[in-house]
Amino acid sequence: MNKTIKENVIYEGRICRFTHNEVEFEDGSTGYRDVLHLAGAVAILAFDDDDNTFLVDQYRHAVSDQLLELPAGMLENNEDPVEAALRELEEETGYKAHEIEPLCSFYTSPGVVHEKIYIYIARNLEHTAQHLDADEFLKVKRIHISELERMILNNEITDGKTILAYSLYKLKKSQ
Repeated sequence: MNKTIKENVIYEGRICRFTHNEVEFEDGSTGYRDVLHLAGAVAILAFDDDDNTFLVDQYRHAVSDQLLELPAGMLENNEDPVEAALRELEEETGYKAHEIEPLCSFYTSPGVVHEKIYIYIARNLEHTAQHLDADEFLKVKRIHISELERMILNNEITDGKTILAYSLYKLKKSQ
């Protein structure tokens, strides 16, 4: 197992920290690894009573593209992922979930990024109101689960967490 000898903070911002680390490898040699540290995030595959899902359509600056994806958001100050999922679903879609269950968790890019995303399935929804952040501009789209599959297969949805969530949901449902 690698051991960090020294961690140098290159950048620290509002949502991330970037470090350049000197590490000792398993064989005793040393080298360097750069790491982008993020707090972690949640994403929610939410269903209404008619098997419609709720996706958000928003512009993503990092990839310079408009994406259709699951409602999602970052964990805040060691926040419990379940609480974060419930909070983000209501903030972004205006729906409060009365049932929530874990689907999976995964590392986004473990070679360089320190981030884990937790994905949940939410049901028994109650319509409330959106509570978007000042810098959030998104539209909620209600899409039937069969349409979601078609959109993924036609590469209309390119967001990894959305594709993973749907694929695992379908796999678990078939067992």
